[in-house]
Amino acid sequence: MVKVPRADRRTRIAIASEQSLVTEAVKVALSSRGFETGTVRWPGDAPSRPPAPRPAFDAGLLLSELDRVSRLRAAMLVTERLKIRWAVLTSAPRGPLWGALFTAGAAVVLPSETPLDEVVAALEGLSRRPGAVIDGREELMAAWGRLQAEHEELVVRVATLTPREREVLIMLHSGDTVAGIASILEVAPATVRSQVKAVLRKLDVNSQLAAVAAYGMLLERQRSEQECESQPIASGC
Repeated sequence: MVKVPRADRRTRIAIASEQSLVTEAVKVALSSRGFETGTVRWPGDAPSRPPAPRPAFDAGLLLSELDRVSRLRAAMLVTERLKIRWAVLTSAPRGPLWGALFTAGAAVVLPSETPLDEVVAALEGLSRRPGAVIDGREELMAAWGRLQAEHEELVVRVATLTPREREVLIMLHSGDTVAGIASILEVAPATVRSQVKAVLRKLDVNSQLAAVAAYGMLLERQRSEQECESQPIASGC
């Protein structure tokens, strides 16, 4: 059998997004520029049909707002599991989240407002050669590493809370006031305020709002990791 030269076939691009309408619109746009496209199922989405054999993609385009920990984790799983050169389009500002994507194997990260011509040029480049070194890539990956370390430290700090302090933190996260917590636990408000101070000290934060935000991020991350790790990635055209 004669192998078809690369120049005689269209460039094959994998598309991944948590929004099916976005995926379809991008497929149409890229097809109009001469690309052959295929869809990579987003982690957590139920397959609409049995997975087809995965074609040999030349590069990939992932689109995500990355506005929740679960979406970031899903995007990282896509780029980690399908070993091709990925370009990512996101509205997330340049920072640690970009570093997370580079760490997971993305070759290029672009703002969501990037013109189509520039996206096409990036995909053409990735399909033919390794992506160029992105300015600031190492700094972005280091920023993601620091954020990871902060998360791990938070896990350790939460583990130091006593059962009652953890209970108070959970209730604060649920929106209860100090007075409401005192009433539910049948203790004096001064007792609850003392426990809140202990929570703030152990979490190394300066306010109840900061403690609640940190705990919320911890819960979301743990939940997203549990959900995403159990989801396979299938693909089909």
